[in-house]
Amino acid sequence: MSVVTAVAIPAFGVTACGSSSDSVPRNEAGEIVVDFWHSSSGASGDTLQAIVDQFNSEHEGEYEIHASYQGAYEDSISKFIASVQTGHLPALMQASDIQSRFMMDSGLAIPAEDLAKENGDYDFNDLVPIVANYYTMGDKIYSMPAMVSQPVLYVNDEAFADAGINPSSLSTTEGLMEAVEKLHGKTGKAGLTFHHSGWYVEEMAAMLGNEFCTPENGTTSEKASTFRIDDPQLVDMWTTISELYKEGAIHDAGSDGSAATGAFLSQNAAIQMNSSGGYGNVAEANLDWDWSIHALPRDTDAAGAAPGGNSLWVIEEGTSKEEQTAAWEFMKFVGSDEIQKKIFDETGYLPTTTAAMDSLTDLSPQQKSLLEQYASTPVNTVTAGCHTGALNDARKSYSQAMSAIANGKDPRAEFETAQETADSAIASYNKRASK
Repeated sequence: MSVVTAVAIPAFGVTACGSSSDSVPRNEAGEIVVDFWHSSSGASGDTLQAIVDQFNSEHEGEYEIHASYQGAYEDSISKFIASVQTGHLPALMQASDIQSRFMMDSGLAIPAEDLAKENGDYDFNDLVPIVANYYTMGDKIYSMPAMVSQPVLYVNDEAFADAGINPSSLSTTEGLMEAVEKLHGKTGKAGLTFHHSGWYVEEMAAMLGNEFCTPENGTTSEKASTFRIDDPQLVDMWTTISELYKEGAIHDAGSDGSAATGAFLSQNAAIQMNSSGGYGNVAEANLDWDWSIHALPRDTDAAGAAPGGNSLWVIEEGTSKEEQTAAWEFMKFVGSDEIQKKIFDETGYLPTTTAAMDSLTDLSPQQKSLLEQYASTPVNTVTAGCHTGALNDARKSYSQAMSAIANGKDPRAEFETAQETADSAIASYNKRASK
């Protein structure tokens, strides 16, 4: 067991207390108990619990995965960081996509690729290329991609027909904005909704074909040192969005994702930009009107949707070798073709392996659209997304800018302020990480 220094959690400046990993937690049946923290709720939470139950049943007498919901990703990571002080960490942690670099830099986890090599029973070469591209850091995969998503456009086909718009026009950002304005003009309702998550700012940069942080989106051995929030193309796009908010052409969902989904389901917004992982919730609504899913706009050949979602991390700090082995067994179970197919069928999160993708049958038109975008996304630094341990903090700055713009503030000024705040966060993170 290694004792983590302040470098381990550089963004927060905390240190880990030494904790014994000699004892192996077992239940009354003698099974090794793995404490698993996660943030999956709704349809994905139900599916995750079913996966846990299936694993426990198949490994009766050996292992028990004890899954516990820790709130949203930000709540969960905050609890995780606080637990570093006490040494009472889970053996298995589900972290969001933007927490990946932080988890790697912390030094608290065992790289998944090392576990695979040690056990010789999982081949990361089978990952879908865009997934491998996102989760490879420093030429190594540190976690098991579990529930992978991409943002897509959920479209009310009837509203488009009434407005005389062909959904194929959504293939560029200009086409999307024009459709939103026309939908509002024809129907009197909002043409678009999305909640104020900074994820969408990052994805809009990717739609334009631009990296969101430099150098090279933090994908090389050189750490990302600055953001590109005030990029002129991105600011211009948000200037258009600002005008559409003022016209009522974009529904203001605030920071609540369920409010955006509600606006789409109630036909008060004709398009929702949302995660593919939201497919299960929309499908379960059994809508009595026609809807479809379309890819995000792509303005250049390099443009494309960066993956989101979550992955699983085996925690080394404070855990026994037996717990780590049990956690790895569950991780590779989640990463198996069978389970990845189940996750896609039930939730809309995308299969992480090529074999799981190839095995899919009886797909709905919406599911086919999800997979078409997934398969056609180029593998490059743009679609790798921005990798920095400061991203969780930085995202708050441009999430706040989104809310301010929706309430009439100047996009350029708001994004310049967000740029300053985010760059301060990344500078602080890199300084602490270099000690």
